[in-house]
Amino acid sequence: MSIKKRKYKNYNDYLHHQSMKLTIGVRNKIEKFMPSHFPNAVISFEKRIGEFKEYVKPCKILCLGSRSGAEVVAFRNLGFNDTIGIDINPGKDNKYVIKGDFHNMDFKDKTFNTIYCNCIDHAWSLKELSKEIRRVLVSNGRLILEIDHTIKKKREDRVKQVKKKSKYESIMWEDVKDLEKGLKGFKVISRFDSACPTFMGIILDEE
Repeated sequence: MSIKKRKYKNYNDYLHHQSMKLTIGVRNKIEKFMPSHFPNAVISFEKRIGEFKEYVKPCKILCLGSRSGAEVVAFRNLGFNDTIGIDINPGKDNKYVIKGDFHNMDFKDKTFNTIYCNCIDHAWSLKELSKEIRRVLVSNGRLILEIDHTIKKKREDRVKQVKKKSKYESIMWEDVKDLEKGLKGFKVISRFDSACPTFMGIILDEE
């Protein structure tokens, strides 16, 4: 298995680094972080969800690392009304996303039928994250991931990516099989083409 990890001083250092992405994005007025971009982000997510909607198990859905909550709104618009998000830094007065760490979620066991994530490369530990996902998923629940095509980068490029302070990826891998091995207790049952051109999608069930 070939996985490259960003080096942090400790877990608090990791949390601080990840929480700064939104803050810096808003401060620098990067378009995708601005409130004015939110409606466009919702439309984009509606298209993306449309590519894997058939795999979603209702009724309760959780979006991991959902920042402003555009994917939460998109799920709701597509009929999945009981959808909520979680993020280290959801910004102020977020109606769609709860502030929290997806490695240690404040939800009861077996709460959600489907969990969706497009930022698993920001995880501290795939093993710890998969353990927590399994805890809050119902029996026979489903995990849906959209993963960035950085998996196709050369080894030296992946190493550079997880060393740059201006980047926020904390884990990178060579192949989907590496990711699947890291996500203990899950197996890939299908793949799909994401409507976002830089991503690909995988559907996982518990082993």
